Amino acid sequence: MLDYIVNSPTPVSATEIAHEFDMSISNAYKYLDDLHKGELLTKNKDRTYIPSFKLVEYGSIILKKINLRDLAQPHLVDLMVKTGQTVHLVVKDGYEGVYIEKIEGPHSLPMMSRIGMRMNLYATGFGKAILAHLPQQELEEYLKAVKLEKRGKNTITDPKELKKQLTEIKKMGYAIDNEENEDGIYCIGAPIFNYDNQVIAAVSISMSASHAKEVSVEEFAGYVMDCTRRISRLLGYKN
Repeated sequence: MLDYIVNSPTPVSATEIAHEFDMSISNAYKYLDDLHKGELLTKNKDRTYIPSFKLVEYGSIILKKINLRDLAQPHLVDLMVKTGQTVHLVVKDGYEGVYIEKIEGPHSLPMMSRIGMRMNLYATGFGKAILAHLPQQELEEYLKAVKLEKRGKNTITDPKELKKQLTEIKKMGYAIDNEENEDGIYCIGAPIFNYDNQVIAAVSISMSASHAKEVSVEEFAGYVMDCTRRISRLLGYKN
């Protein structure tokens, strides 16, 4: 009932609640009154109800307790099991990404990544997944501030070309790093969104470029996107 009221675009009456939940109006009033007494609802003069600011207070308390790494852990492990590849969880920090988790799979290759390490966004699978979902103004500020330097043999160093690719990434829902950040390494990344529908992090899987030719990239991308969708929902993302 509370979820229904929170998501309603207009104040809710007891009559509406009774109809929606197939109960008597007297019972609807009783439940609404309980929620009102618990300070979870505000009662208007016309006897309709809206969510109270107490819910905002609860939300802020919950957000402070959320540990993204712990919350994402089982989903990252599941992704590693499905793909057999190294899985990275990266949070956006300024103009860079920071590795906060790395789970090595049975087919892992020696890689430079390590927990706590900072990495560029423009030449990585996770980074491009983040950049593709930034507000336009924020993306423009990023491109003005960050020099696109050559890192791997396929690094995109032209801002116009990168923006064109980011548009395609946003449509697909995932990004590819095909030896752009590190020669011989192929990555697939997808974004993580928070309760405010803002991109805050990303997950990627990494494999050798040669192995990428032997697998279904679309299938693996589907696994990555499913992982990030589940994590995003746990953070309150509704889309």
